[in-house]
Amino acid sequence: LFKMGYFYNIEVDRKRVGSGFHLNYRVVEKPSIAEMEFEGNSELSDDELREAVGIKVYEIIDIAAIQTSIEKMQKLYEEKGYFLARIRYEIIDLKKNDTIKLRYKIEENDKVKVKKITILGNEHIPDSDLTSKMVIQEEGFFSFISSSGQYRQDGFDRDVQVIRLIYYNNGYVQVKVSRPQVYISPDKKSIFITIRVEEGIQYNVGRVDFSGDLLFPIDELNESVNIKDSEIFAYDVLQADLSRLQAKYGDLGYAYANIIPRTQIKEKEKIVDITFEIDKGNKVYFGQFNVIGNTKTRDKVVRRELHIREGELYHETRKRESIGNVKRLGYFAEEAFNQKAAEDSPEIMDIDIQVKERNTGSIQVGAGYGSFSGFIFNGRVQQSNLFGRGQKLSLTINQSKNEQVFNLSFTEPYFWDTEWSVGGDVYHMIQKSTLYDETKTGGALRLGHPLAPYLRGFIRYKNDVTKISPNDDFDDTILDESTAEGRTSSVTFTLEYDKRNDRWAPSEGVYANASIEYAALGGEKEFTEGFLNGRYFQELFWGIVWRNNLTYSFISAPEGKEPPFNELYRLGGANTLRGYRWFSIGESKYSQKRERDIVIGGKQQIYYNLEFQFPLIKEAGILGVTFFDAGNAFDDLEADLYKSNFGFGIRWFSPIGPLRFEWGFPINREDDQSPSQFQFSIGSPF
Repeated sequence: LFKMGYFYNIEVDRKRVGSGFHLNYRVVEKPSIAEMEFEGNSELSDDELREAVGIKVYEIIDIAAIQTSIEKMQKLYEEKGYFLARIRYEIIDLKKNDTIKLRYKIEENDKVKVKKITILGNEHIPDSDLTSKMVIQEEGFFSFISSSGQYRQDGFDRDVQVIRLIYYNNGYVQVKVSRPQVYISPDKKSIFITIRVEEGIQYNVGRVDFSGDLLFPIDELNESVNIKDSEIFAYDVLQADLSRLQAKYGDLGYAYANIIPRTQIKEKEKIVDITFEIDKGNKVYFGQFNVIGNTKTRDKVVRRELHIREGELYHETRKRESIGNVKRLGYFAEEAFNQKAAEDSPEIMDIDIQVKERNTGSIQVGAGYGSFSGFIFNGRVQQSNLFGRGQKLSLTINQSKNEQVFNLSFTEPYFWDTEWSVGGDVYHMIQKSTLYDETKTGGALRLGHPLAPYLRGFIRYKNDVTKISPNDDFDDTILDESTAEGRTSSVTFTLEYDKRNDRWAPSEGVYANASIEYAALGGEKEFTEGFLNGRYFQELFWGIVWRNNLTYSFISAPEGKEPPFNELYRLGGANTLRGYRWFSIGESKYSQKRERDIVIGGKQQIYYNLEFQFPLIKEAGILGVTFFDAGNAFDDLEADLYKSNFGFGIRWFSPIGPLRFEWGFPINREDDQSPSQFQFSIGSPF
């Protein structure tokens, strides 16, 4: 009866009746919780605390449960940086022995920040190399909006492992790292952390050997490991070697091959001998593949990216390629391949493909004002996973008093469930200026197919009509109307290489694109245009991603002719040179009628974007970025014509897509240029 938890006290009276006993139980019931309130909390809301305590109104009071709820709230406050928060409870009778009010009295105190982290005993590895990888960081300039400087009790154990791993990777295999000691300042606002290290001696790699189930020649196994080439023993190299050996055996169907690196430390020689002990286990076949968590995306959109099939022999490399393909879709914030043995068949492996969907739509918006164009609005709506089918649809609209652009694009990446991709574009553009009005209407069809791993080829046919209406200020001495007016009938050949880990928000990988357009298939406009683009992404440390984008284009015309002036290149704006106004950079010519230089654009363009993107508030998807842009649009490659700028910005992965707020500052600007430009858009720059 006591274990039921309903009673404060139970007494039993026994009275003899005939040959037996009459038992009478007298109980004192515990009251129920009629009300629950929180007092003194300002940093955490009542709802947050109520969810943490796990106690509901109308439950029977349980002191042990109340103590547990206080521990849960205490931990929640610690996660928010309020390490010194104090919580106690108070019970108030509402109706004696029937109902009570449970009140939590909270003293939040100030948020505690880590003021200093001291490492003692590290003679060979600098403090910065150790502290930079730790979860707990010292208070910094951006601590007010980031997690730096936040004290977390549960981060200690991980930091000890991090420091130990750094030493392992530098050959100190007998290092000892003490649990961090914490000192609180007298004002209880700062924490000082001390970690003691006994480094030991540094070990080199000795003999490397293999034993057990050797399905490959020793020489071939040696070629698969790099630890033998390392002078200093490095734990991360050893782990990479295990992964490669696992893949070799996994490609033969041995999914559960157990490879154990047996190490023998020889203190006198200061070396570590390694023997890879291999137990191949049994061959395994793929069973059922289940896609889980995709509320929008259809199963087949994920399944068609797999290089493995149900029922076939297990293959580790193709499984890893399949994981990479699903990640590169860019449709999911998280992906995991959870494998398990079938209930009645241990030789069968089922795989649950667990995904967490992200918003695959984006909206890019830009606005500006110029003395010539007036107010300008640039908008783009894009959906890269239309109706969960993996189809791509985008609509671009630019609107001002002098320009109207409409572009609708659609792509089916797997036409009729084949590897052929099919797409099309429809567009209409009206552009007005003091020199001429231009109207362009047309469309295009696209066809693509994979040529090799990560490489696709495309062919595109375009047909549109351009009409030029000269105005009073049209200067035919610098603009040839005949080159820009008429029908364009062209074909474009494109090669695209994509090995990014995520098409939406890449942090690793390479992307390259090369195309050539030939416009001389019966139309009045004749030209040849080439395009090259390369992008490189690398995560450095602390979540900082090094992002690079290099673009080059050229346009030429048949001998004796000039390229259409409306196809020339102009730079500036959120996606090229962010320190300059939209389309304000390019080849210019002096107009007698306007008595000033006008930007008409160049026959070549080249620009480079360098970015360092770093987390500010990781949990909220808020990132910071610093950038450098350089380039120009000109007729000849002359170094002194390049424009450049630097800047910084904030990005937020919001429900409607990545929001970009960026400030660019031109370098060596001219007198008529603004000292800074603010760019706002929604969508990734590259």
